[in-house]
Amino acid sequence: MALLVTAMELLDSSSDDDSVSGAVCSDCDDEYDDACILVACALVRDDANRVPGYESIIGRYHEYEFKRLFRLSRETFDSFSAKFKTSAFYPRAVQGRQQISAEKTCLIALVYLGSQISMYAIGDKFDVTESSVHVCVTRVVHFLHAISDEIICWPSSAEVTRIKNGFLAKSKGKGPRNTIGCIDGSHIGILTPSESTQSYFNRKKWPSIILQGICDDRNKLLNVFIGFPGSVHDARVLRESPFFARAIQECEDNYILGDSAYPLMPWLMTPFKDNGSSFPTWKKSFNKRHSQQRVLIENTFGLLKQRFRRLYLVDAKSVQQCCYIVMAACVLHNMCNDERDFLEELATLPQEEDVGNDESEGDLIAVCQATVSLCESSLQRNSARSSSLLRDLFSVQMFCEVGCRV
Repeated sequence: MALLVTAMELLDSSSDDDSVSGAVCSDCDDEYDDACILVACALVRDDANRVPGYESIIGRYHEYEFKRLFRLSRETFDSFSAKFKTSAFYPRAVQGRQQISAEKTCLIALVYLGSQISMYAIGDKFDVTESSVHVCVTRVVHFLHAISDEIICWPSSAEVTRIKNGFLAKSKGKGPRNTIGCIDGSHIGILTPSESTQSYFNRKKWPSIILQGICDDRNKLLNVFIGFPGSVHDARVLRESPFFARAIQECEDNYILGDSAYPLMPWLMTPFKDNGSSFPTWKKSFNKRHSQQRVLIENTFGLLKQRFRRLYLVDAKSVQQCCYIVMAACVLHNMCNDERDFLEELATLPQEEDVGNDESEGDLIAVCQATVSLCESSLQRNSARSSSLLRDLFSVQMFCEVGCRV
């Protein structure tokens, strides 16, 4: 570019003065010829020195090598790239340079999402320019965002029954019975935005956006909401999300589990607040069983970020583009989940230990049954169904059934 600017300055200066002598004009002609040569050289595109043919080597990778590099199995990748190839986001070249294939475009995007490698390094690896890498990533990310409603969706009635049984099995049959999902927020690191900078700094003093997710018993995402600044409380993110307005209709007589950051609601079950030494054993038992099921959303975020490591720091220049990238990773996560495509390195997930009860409580059955009767009669008088009373009912019922048999 600097060479081109210099040449253009020479061309401009050669035409400034028409009243010059013949000898000077001769010198000007020479300078003009030199300038033309400089312009021609600047307009010629030099091919960068890269290692060609990398994609031909990919075909010789073993399955585990392919999966470690691109974070998907070959079968999942083939399905994903076939969908992208037939979409409107993959253009059909008519003329000009040879088009980057749909498969190569998807591979480039997967390397970007699955690592913290720069676009320049990815371009060097695939023998394409940095700008081409950016185009490939943008096309794939926008394609995944367009199909997100198909891939990330609320379960059907048949699936709800399976999910409830799955959650109950996670707590060995001793936890909340009508759980159909777990909710939590996760911070996604981003570059410092140019606008409203301070609002994006979370309590740990680094810029982030919040990914709110609801998952089922198999770590599949049922609903996501992305983009609120890192300083915003989880409860406010929930209230501002589209899911909040339709939560009662979606959950019906079931509920999702959340931590103590969320409000207790008829469709949102949260743990009891520990008041210290006066905290009853039956409440402690409920909190432990609640945690055994709710930990699945934390596992889900862990799986998502370990598979797509770009989510540790999304280096896009705009917050909107960061949101698109996070959504793309969530869609791919669900596609892998549907195909039962798991990474062996992520096979071990943290599990809480099974929890017993304090045997010094004595004969608790009569006390628990009396409390259940009281809760049921109160519920009949209150058509709004007090959320707190419902939680008491669930926890006491649970303690009656398992407390003295553990």
